[in-house]
Amino acid sequence: MTEASRRWTSTDPAGPSGYALARTVLRFAIALRCGGVAAACVAAAVGDGTGISRGWQVAVLGGLAAWAAFFSVVAVRRGLGLPLITADTALVALAMLVQDRIVPGSMVVDETTWAIMLASTAIYVAQLALRPVVALPYAAVVIAAYLTGVQESTSQVRVLFVQAAVVSAMMWLMRRGGRRADAIVAARDRERRRAMLEAARRVDERHHRLQMHDSVLAPLTMIASGALQAGSPGLREGARQALQVMEEFSPSPPAAGAPVADLVERLEGLIAQLRPALSCDLTVAGERVAGERGSGEPRIEVPEPVASAIGDAVREALRNVAAHAGVPDASVGVEPCGDTVRVEVADRGRGFDPSRVPAARRGIRNSIVERMAMAGGIATVRSRPDEGTVVTLRWTRG
Repeated sequence: MTEASRRWTSTDPAGPSGYALARTVLRFAIALRCGGVAAACVAAAVGDGTGISRGWQVAVLGGLAAWAAFFSVVAVRRGLGLPLITADTALVALAMLVQDRIVPGSMVVDETTWAIMLASTAIYVAQLALRPVVALPYAAVVIAAYLTGVQESTSQVRVLFVQAAVVSAMMWLMRRGGRRADAIVAARDRERRRAMLEAARRVDERHHRLQMHDSVLAPLTMIASGALQAGSPGLREGARQALQVMEEFSPSPPAAGAPVADLVERLEGLIAQLRPALSCDLTVAGERVAGERGSGEPRIEVPEPVASAIGDAVREALRNVAAHAGVPDASVGVEPCGDTVRVEVADRGRGFDPSRVPAARRGIRNSIVERMAMAGGIATVRSRPDEGTVVTLRWTRG
């Protein structure tokens, strides 16, 4: 799916609930398109043929049946992109313009016309797949085409207006609720990681105290009690161990500021290292980065440990592309969104089913997901067989 298509469609999942909604919408859209065309074909076959052209009817419905099959294949492989929904709306609108040739006027008067059902499916598909700012104009196109092509006055067109408004509002509420749920889950995960890090820090502190007791305080106590004499081998060995422990656990001199790194520069260097084995484009906020950047180019500064974790995770993702995807290229996108930095590694390779990855395979789990978790971030992997893989890394300043 192109960047322009992502901008207007609602099927580019930003979190777990968005991904689940996108999958559900995809299934519903395919069912609506195929089911709507199939029902129209059956209704036309058993309906009255007075005043219509059977040749036109067969041609229009046959073309829509072929389109439904093509729509299903493209939707499964590439998702509900803007070009696909545009073509679907246009074809149904064209069919509505020739209603006088394919739908008897008596069916319109009796309000039993199957054309209204076909128009409804186009409206539903657009509202499910597109954002309201685009979906509602698409519904207006279908309704205008229906009103232009219908040969008799009918009140059924009011149903189309209601369907467009209701489904658009329902999808807007579902998407907003999903984003809120994802934000709550992300905040909970961040708190859980902070708690885990704090617990690990306390364990580390206890370990430090034990080491200090065993290697520093114990020899000093023995010297004070006279158990060890000056110059004895035991004293020298105890002093050597005490110095090692104190050097290991002593804090470093405070720096003027926490070290930061330019994430874009880090990723540029990483991609350059892998370029002989894999062709890779780098985009920052949707703009492609080519060649050396000037001093005025924007920087995305993050703490050095975070830059290191993201860089290592991206390297592992690109190595997986080179080793398993079966394609020679991939793309890396970096996008700062307020306090959050989002990095996406995508390919159009053979993909895989994440649920079928053996437990013994720990490359993604350890090198990507756990590495980001240790740095306070989140890593998600989306993939399907023959549809490529998308690895998304998110880190939020906390």
